[in-house]
Amino acid sequence: MWSSLYSSAMIPRIAVGFALLLLVVFAQSQPAPAPADADVREALVHFIRAFDDLDWEHFRLAFDDNATVFYPRAMPRRANGRVEFEKAFKTVFQQIRGSKTAAPYMDIQPKELRIQLFGDVAITTFHLDDRPGFLNRRTIVLNKTEKGWKIVHLHASEVSVMGVGP
Repeated sequence: MWSSLYSSAMIPRIAVGFALLLLVVFAQSQPAPAPADADVREALVHFIRAFDDLDWEHFRLAFDDNATVFYPRAMPRRANGRVEFEKAFKTVFQQIRGSKTAAPYMDIQPKELRIQLFGDVAITTFHLDDRPGFLNRRTIVLNKTEKGWKIVHLHASEVSVMGVGP
């Protein structure tokens, strides 16, 4: 039947064309490869959501047991390890919750997020525009573990923008 409809020279061309069409369709149906930092971004999204909602268990599990934390105000010393940083964050959670009764308690909006990957270590930096007259800066260092990306260091600081140029 094929030989009566098509010449023997056309059949290989049709087969090659059909194979190329299948390759194009297959390639287009495959999801685009995820960016290298996709897992880090996902860990940050979960951490920020837990913080916004004051979801203590998910928040605390975002940290490595040996993490260190520098807070922006009221706590001048570095917190070393889970016992110290959890004690300080429990106070922060109480202050943020205040008289509110339902999540979300905050709306953290990272600005100018930058993620730098160094093997199993990621350095993330961003700022927050959540206090008039100040730029709140954040650096979060994460380490890739068997349980996913864990925060090993969080540095929070703020700088006055009054009288500072662009």
